[in-house]
Amino acid sequence: MFKLPSLQSFSTESISAIKRFPLSLLSSVIASAIAIYLMHSDYEKLNYVNYLWKVIMCCYLGLNLFLATELYSESKGQSGFKRLLIQVLALTLIVCYYFVLPDFKDFGLEDTARFVLFVVGLHLLVSFAPFINVRHTNAFWQYNKSLFIRFLTSGLYTGVLYLGLALALLAIDKLFKVEINSKYYADLWWFLAGIFNTWFFLAGVPKQTQALEGIIDYPKGLKVFTQFVLLPLVTIYLFILYAYGAKIAIAMELPRGWVSYLVIGFSIAGILSLLLIWPIKDREENSWIKIVDRWFYIALYPLIILLGLAVFKRVSQYGITENRYFILVIALWLLIVASYFLLSKNKNIKVIPVSLCIIAFLSSFGPWGAFSVSERSQIRRLGKLIAAEKILIDSRIKKASPVLKGERAEKISSIISYLDKTHGFNGIKPWFSQDLDSIFVSKDTTGSNYINKNEIVLELMGVENYVSYSREGGRDFYIHSHYDQTTINVKGFDYYNEFNVYNSANSSNYKTPVAFDNDTLFVEFVNNKLKLLNDDKETNNVDLVDFVRILKKNNAESYGNYTIDSKQLLYPFETDSLSIQFNFTVISGVIDENDSININNIAAKILIKRK
Repeated sequence: MFKLPSLQSFSTESISAIKRFPLSLLSSVIASAIAIYLMHSDYEKLNYVNYLWKVIMCCYLGLNLFLATELYSESKGQSGFKRLLIQVLALTLIVCYYFVLPDFKDFGLEDTARFVLFVVGLHLLVSFAPFINVRHTNAFWQYNKSLFIRFLTSGLYTGVLYLGLALALLAIDKLFKVEINSKYYADLWWFLAGIFNTWFFLAGVPKQTQALEGIIDYPKGLKVFTQFVLLPLVTIYLFILYAYGAKIAIAMELPRGWVSYLVIGFSIAGILSLLLIWPIKDREENSWIKIVDRWFYIALYPLIILLGLAVFKRVSQYGITENRYFILVIALWLLIVASYFLLSKNKNIKVIPVSLCIIAFLSSFGPWGAFSVSERSQIRRLGKLIAAEKILIDSRIKKASPVLKGERAEKISSIISYLDKTHGFNGIKPWFSQDLDSIFVSKDTTGSNYINKNEIVLELMGVENYVSYSREGGRDFYIHSHYDQTTINVKGFDYYNEFNVYNSANSSNYKTPVAFDNDTLFVEFVNNKLKLLNDDKETNNVDLVDFVRILKKNNAESYGNYTIDSKQLLYPFETDSLSIQFNFTVISGVIDENDSININNIAAKILIKRK
């Protein structure tokens, strides 16, 4: 699969790459030069640093867009003027994107996600640009095989060169006492990864892509890898997912959200496996491939239903977010792809990258895009929650009195936090009689540009801030005693000690020693159970889940962060030889979407008396 090029061929290919893809190479040179410049600059004194990072981002997108447009023009045999016109249009798009981008310091999750979607879409565009309006399925496969192998080869060469040259710099530093600034190692990386790697890759991009249709050679190692590694793994995950589907069907329960990622991973691995062996599926000795191909897509249907149920559960509970939007879109895409390859007589594997490219671009903007749909969904959900509490009346905010606490307040806090991190508050500004922007500016009394907007918005609504206790798929809880109740009554006990333990279910269990007199009691915390051991023998164990549930129930208004009277945190019990009382000071953990409790940390004072 890998062939070492001669020096002459490497030189010829390098010059050819400059002639074929001048703008792509120029983009990589500019981006690398700026990155090296920034490495040696003082960020605090560099007023235009945000603009330079935007240029780097645009250059990266430009590299791929210029490559795709040049490959398209080359495949169509376009004249110099038409080629220039397409390149100018591509440059115009990149420049427009630069001016649309906010300052790099103001980048939010939405800006980052949109950039990633553009990167994915442009990489996919490169994969089929020479084959727009051209069927040649084998040529398309051979072209992408060449790109993939060239990508691996360039990565290998770049990695080896960097390692070798970095070690050479280190040797000069240590042997000749020549002080070499650590930033030079970063400079070397930017040069090799940004310029050499790009140049080397572009030098190997196939020419005359239509002529690849006649190539019938197929790497034997690729077939072995697919047949004996990828497909067996796909089969294992298929059995796991079907077993899980049977389990939830018998239990009559909705699937957990996590299964969505497993189904998507299985589907991608399966489709990739079939793509890798596509050119040899019609050979007589490989008749099994057609059988696997058909049954794989049939097997996808129940899993797509499982995926749909899992995301439907999350959407019905928490509304649509970007993450759930893309899961829904991928589920629909899988359904369409499976139906296409099962029902279509003229199957074309180009459908896969083309459709994914369209999805990546369309979902990045517009009222149908991931960001607009998610923002509307969460604002609509927020409106219903605060309207039910009479905080939103006739589309105007009326501050709650007294302050709203509890589970509904936690949900409102979670949405406010999401809006702040992803979209901002433009969508809910009309609800407020106050000017939110002016309030945010006035709260920046230190000039540090840090403003807790969540806290300000929730305060205007009259809602308790539970943002720090919310998380996707669950919420944190933190139970602790009043800080002024540090003195405890030791009457009736002989020994006193303290300990702090963590849940060690996923690590080697560590036993915390609690020494008293000439004896030692060991405390171990595993799977929500506090185990006590004496002479390596378990004397007793305490399941704290029910204890935590009682504490939560008795302190419902302190949702998430429970400051509890120390008397409620006493837990006495007996062993054959000891009377023990725990005075818990901290119990923290996570409550998942099914209200299951997982404790991860305990701190306590322990009182012991011999019988």
